[in-house]
Amino acid sequence: MTTSLESTGALQRRLTLTLPADEIEQQVAARLNQLARQVRVNGFRPGKAPLSVVRRQHEARLRDEVVGELLQGKFIEGLGEHQLRPAGNPDIRAEPADGGEALRFSASFEVFPDITLADLSGVTLSLPTATVTDADVEKMLDRMRRQRAEWPEVARPAARDDRVMIDFVGTIDGEAFEGGTAQDVPIVLGSGTLIGDFEDQLLGASAGEERTVKVTFPADYPRDTLAGKDAQFAVTVKAVQEIALPEMNVEFVQAFGIEDGDLDALRARLRERLDQELTTALRRRRKAAVMQLLEQQHQFDLPRRLVHEEAHSLAHLAQQRNPAVDPHADMAPYEAEAERRVKLGLLLAEITRREGIKTDPARVRAEIERMAAGFDDKDMVINWYYSQPERLQEIENMALEEQLVDWVLSKVQVTEEVLSFDDTVAT
Repeated sequence: MTTSLESTGALQRRLTLTLPADEIEQQVAARLNQLARQVRVNGFRPGKAPLSVVRRQHEARLRDEVVGELLQGKFIEGLGEHQLRPAGNPDIRAEPADGGEALRFSASFEVFPDITLADLSGVTLSLPTATVTDADVEKMLDRMRRQRAEWPEVARPAARDDRVMIDFVGTIDGEAFEGGTAQDVPIVLGSGTLIGDFEDQLLGASAGEERTVKVTFPADYPRDTLAGKDAQFAVTVKAVQEIALPEMNVEFVQAFGIEDGDLDALRARLRERLDQELTTALRRRRKAAVMQLLEQQHQFDLPRRLVHEEAHSLAHLAQQRNPAVDPHADMAPYEAEAERRVKLGLLLAEITRREGIKTDPARVRAEIERMAAGFDDKDMVINWYYSQPERLQEIENMALEEQLVDWVLSKVQVTEEVLSFDDTVAT
């Protein structure tokens, strides 16, 4: 036998691979002879260099190639012999010779875990349900009015929902700090834009008034130099303004693409958009609930190499959002999420395999049509997806994931939790 197996941990395996010396020499000799018939060597016509010269220049490289190819073949042979599924590439090392002429190597690697799917028939899963109400539509209309609001100045003390225009200088222990000074900053009192009760301390202030505002930066504030620190701000109120909402007249409605200015038509369009947003949010929450359930109902060892690779991927994603992040630093902050993703990936793959779930083309088409619904030329968008293999693969993966969610929901007892629109779409 040219391979032997050893278990070195829950998922760790080590194959010992033996390469007979005569097999190596035969292949090296064959390749040298073939190369000698065609290689160009200085001082000789092509293919006429003595074999000894060709051997001196190329034998080491050819031997490495032969050993590498034989190792790969022996490794694959060993996987088949012992029915192993490696999770990642092996770490191959040369082993001390045992006195014979054969070369020995060890291939250390992890295998995928054996997953036993849990019986979900007795499990109850609560899923949210919600509808778009008239109040939700009116609330959206109010937001649209506020986006087009004017802010005339008023000669009175500032009240909640007023906007104040301020200058401020911040200090910590009497010293100004970076980012603590600004001019002409508009703040709506009660909006929660500034930290702590900063805004509340400006209630009742009038234009031209100076106030001292004291706050404490949160312990988890993104800037370490400010986190948890007590700060003092010298604030000058330059103006007090109150909101003036536009009337919901024909001009207001036309500004949102309703040419005839019909307010009810605008309400209908808003309801349609809110319905789409709600559908997306319910799908997201449904998927999250199912994934959490799967994670809780299954326990098995995870290949650490896969977790490590996933953690590095998460670190690189974090760097894309924040260039200050070092993706090669401590992976601990990403470890838990990496473990969750690897676990769910293995679970979903196992369910797909055992249940024979295939991507439903009709579902893929429906998903593409849904994504194209917001464009004027829907057919162009649909054709674009089908002409882009990578983008189409993304949609197919999404559709397959939805099918897996449906499979889980078919196994459990589902109860409904009624939520408001705002609570449902909240991230």
